[in-house]
Amino acid sequence: MRLPRPTRRKAILALFVVLALSLPTRLARAASFHLSWSAPDECPSRERIMARARTLLREDAEGAGPRLFVHGAVHLDDSGISMNLRLTDELGADLGERRVHFDHRRCEAIEEPTALLVAMMISGARARAPTAPAPNNEVPPPPARSRERTPETAIAAAAVASAGLVPNVGLGGALRCTATFSSIVLGVEGSFEGSWAIAAGRGEATFRFYDLGLLAGVRVVRSRVFEIVPLLEARGGILSASATGFQVTYGATRPVGIVAAGVLGRLRLASALHLEVMPDVRVAFSHEEFSLRRGGELIHIHATAPVEGRVAVGVGWVFR
Repeated sequence: MRLPRPTRRKAILALFVVLALSLPTRLARAASFHLSWSAPDECPSRERIMARARTLLREDAEGAGPRLFVHGAVHLDDSGISMNLRLTDELGADLGERRVHFDHRRCEAIEEPTALLVAMMISGARARAPTAPAPNNEVPPPPARSRERTPETAIAAAAVASAGLVPNVGLGGALRCTATFSSIVLGVEGSFEGSWAIAAGRGEATFRFYDLGLLAGVRVVRSRVFEIVPLLEARGGILSASATGFQVTYGATRPVGIVAAGVLGRLRLASALHLEVMPDVRVAFSHEEFSLRRGGELIHIHATAPVEGRVAVGVGWVFR
């Protein structure tokens, strides 16, 4: 800015005074500052400008908090007085710069406007600085989250193949729902498996297995393309058998409790669509045998294996 006439200088000086006096009192005793000053001998000294700036800031010489540094340089030439003020923090980061030109050569007259500019620069830097630490070095606690993150929910439908509980290979389907909390995966699954007819004496028998299970696991691998979740399962179901080709139709139903361990793998196909593969190994709490008597003849139909292997392959949809 240029100040060509005394009246203009007085008006700007008065404006600086008003602005300085309106600095918030809460900024008093905030960050201390240091002034490095390069000026001709006839100009105000560094000490006088710092003292006046501190008076305007309403602080003493022992301000608290991080230090601010003002670098001032004054040059005299035939056109007047040029002054440059640059503000940095204690790490050397540039916080702003002011350039002022006075069209006279009376350097002692720049003391008041220079002190006002310094005070305004310090005040502005403090207003942008983070809030000072709480008394006694107590760090304020972080703000509480307004609400917890919503779990990631997925629903999948799968084809199932198994061996162990039903004769030969059991074929069926499963419907699974999971919720993921960070890396913890919880879920529920319902499934059914059935066998084709097998020979039973002169007749034939078929088997069906229906179950419902609770799943729990930890997601150990996750990338943009796939994820892997080892799982533990607790399941309960009903194994039923029916035989035909005899004078009396044979039927039997047995409850079955199962514990299992498996791995759920997901391969991303689209933004929310993924392929799911879930192999598991199941151990039943009891061994079941199915047989029927025709006259004096005992006909063995099927006995469950102590361990069942199963794999489910399907597609799922993730709700985020």
